[in-house]
Amino acid sequence: MITAHVVNAQNKHLYENEFDEFLRRRHDFFVHQKRWRPPSPDGRELDQFDTDSATYLLGIEDGRVVTSARLIPTSEPHMVSEVFPHMCEKSGVPRRPDWAEWTRTFVVPDKRSTGLRGTLTQLCCAVMEYALDEGLSAVGGIQETYFMPHHGALKWRAEPMGMAREENGEWYIVAYIDVNEAALASVRKILGIEHSLLVRQGDQPSFIRGVVVYQSSSAKS
Repeated sequence: MITAHVVNAQNKHLYENEFDEFLRRRHDFFVHQKRWRPPSPDGRELDQFDTDSATYLLGIEDGRVVTSARLIPTSEPHMVSEVFPHMCEKSGVPRRPDWAEWTRTFVVPDKRSTGLRGTLTQLCCAVMEYALDEGLSAVGGIQETYFMPHHGALKWRAEPMGMAREENGEWYIVAYIDVNEAALASVRKILGIEHSLLVRQGDQPSFIRGVVVYQSSSAKS
């Protein structure tokens, strides 16, 4: 089972090695496997949305980063608003501080599973827990359409913002998932857990209000 470490601009210094591993695994997945972007000379994948507004959940198991999520308030520039606004013809581009765009998710090859209790579902549980803790109303964004049945299997309500479209041989859709207690309870039941998956270290601003709500004087060993 993963632990999902909450990393942001304020506490990133506590995760220098893990964040570097995260960027390298992103490069392996999004450049070498998905071929979405050209190779980077330093072997790390970054884009224009890796700003101080981003919050990352690094899924760590057995001392290594095995999965991840990047969350950005939709009131800030985000991938849907800047790259895929044409895919929100139904509801318009979301621009709300209590809605988070969820991108840059991967699962390392040896942790991919067709079962519903695998690493991807564990990450989903962590994202829902974080979103609920932070008072968010929805999380989502541009995603492959095959994620939609997975959301349904978790008993999550995902609302499409527009029609699915084919890009580079794959089908994508912009959709946002309702954040509520029932959604967290459902995914925890599937995983057979009741405990938190989140780990918070250092000072962290509220996702919505931008004030410090989690404080810790302990340094990461």
